[in-house]
Amino acid sequence: MSHQLKPSRIPSTNFRRQFAVTLFVSIVCCGCAEPPEQADSGIMNKKTQEVGEFDPEGEAKVADLQVKPSANPYASAGAYGFAISEISKLTIKQSLNFFKAEHGRMPKDHEEFMTQIIKKNNIQLPVLPGGRQYQYDVENAELVVVEAEKEKTETKE
Repeated sequence: MSHQLKPSRIPSTNFRRQFAVTLFVSIVCCGCAEPPEQADSGIMNKKTQEVGEFDPEGEAKVADLQVKPSANPYASAGAYGFAISEISKLTIKQSLNFFKAEHGRMPKDHEEFMTQIIKKNNIQLPVLPGGRQYQYDVENAELVVVEAEKEKTETKE
């Protein structure tokens, strides 16, 4: 009886995405030079379970966390927000997929999301730089990152 080797499977798109994010985070976190002090350095290693409810009709603006090319050698320090938000989104997406597999649907509202995804799994999300916040988009069943709310200054006449 001859045994033939089966061709190896090509990694799935999710595996490739997770590998790319992991590689990116490794490169960012293990750079050669020490980055300069930043105003947001107080958020390092801090975690949160605070996730607001995203209102697509509201004033909250989804944050643009794309890493911009720069000649600054310390620009990778600015990629921290992008990296942690992407990792957090992957973690939540995986938990949502497990929930859907078990219940045949996504969480019906923000309260169920908080109870069944965040609290039940004890998910601790990294605090985001720049005052950005996590919010759950019920309609699209996804975690989004929104810009910090700017304080509205009212002038009294």
